Amino acid sequence: MTVDYERMLDRALRLRKQLPSGRYAPSPSGPLHLGNARTALLAWLQARLAGARFVMRIEDLDRSRVRPGCAKQMLDDLRWMGLEWDEGPDVGGKTGPYEQSVRDDFYVAALSRLRDARKIFPCFCSRKDIQQAASAPHGSDGPIYPGTCRKRDLGSEEKGRRSAALRYRVSAGTIEVEDVVTGPIVQNLGRDVGDFVVRRSDGIFAYQLAVVVDDALMGITDVVRGVDLRESTPRQIALLNALDLPMPRYWHIPLMVDGDGNRMSKRDGSEAVMTFRARGGKPEELVGQLAASVALCPQDTAVSAQELLSAHDLSVFTRTLRNRDAGAG
Repeated sequence: MTVDYERMLDRALRLRKQLPSGRYAPSPSGPLHLGNARTALLAWLQARLAGARFVMRIEDLDRSRVRPGCAKQMLDDLRWMGLEWDEGPDVGGKTGPYEQSVRDDFYVAALSRLRDARKIFPCFCSRKDIQQAASAPHGSDGPIYPGTCRKRDLGSEEKGRRSAALRYRVSAGTIEVEDVVTGPIVQNLGRDVGDFVVRRSDGIFAYQLAVVVDDALMGITDVVRGVDLRESTPRQIALLNALDLPMPRYWHIPLMVDGDGNRMSKRDGSEAVMTFRARGGKPEELVGQLAASVALCPQDTAVSAQELLSAHDLSVFTRTLRNRDAGAG
């Protein structure tokens, strides 16, 4: 695929000026569980209440984790819930393609810009090397990269039979952004994270780079996602700044937990939407259950997605999420 990065960016910037845009971007590594479904519902509600276009994107960068047929099942589950989108892998649109696995050329173009600005460097450190480094303290995402390869020149990506990862060279100082739901996010990347990977040693582009490029080129103005991704936001802002890309508003929402208070996850086999459907559950029952969990409707209420949309405006929706976040455990 041949891409014109500048043309895509110009079109996305013009699109942003015309109207706001939201998105939902699931990973097809397992069935859509109820926590995923709630995030999708809230992202859709935010977009529709704001009069925004809504984009569906499949984040399938790591092909080894993708389960065949999973993306199709996810889209079917979301449509069954009453959600719809203006652009996506099944409906097309102006800012596609909508699967990350076929967007590598966009990431290559962005990486080339970082390379020209000398913002990246090759790194041969394994995870074990970093963990064993005496100077490597731990941050929220694990060991902080100690800067072992920071002075390496680009062009030395091969070392014997071992390929290098590419890391973004962070700058000194603090990054601060106001999250719509949770308030200020403040992070010193050098102290709290260290130089971070933008392309893995196996050639797969890192989530941090891909999501930044995709959101910018798709004209996304509002990112609604789980609070577990909140701490990665400053890294994404650093990349946005380095690539001269516009920054969206961030809405980090509480994670849904199961009956034992554990975070729902695909890895732990949390209840899936397809399982709920197979038991004979109705879409209005599920939407009501998910909405009630963030106080958007009373408990034990059956409500369609469209009815839920009609019952709120953006200010009430925002205030409810903020209050729910403040009371979240």
